[in-house]
Amino acid sequence: MNQPRRRPRAIAIARTDESRAQRVMLTRIALLAFFAVAAFATLPALWH
Repeated sequence: MNQPRRRPRAIAIARTDESRAQRVMLTRIALLAFFAVAAFATLPALWH
């Protein structure tokens, strides 16, 4: 009786870990993109 109750919870925990990892990756990509755009925006100002 205990085992079937435990399994969906483990799946739910695995899913939350997956979504958290995806969120972290998306945040890192967004930060990298932001800094890349900022760097390209400041480059012409540094040249002149």
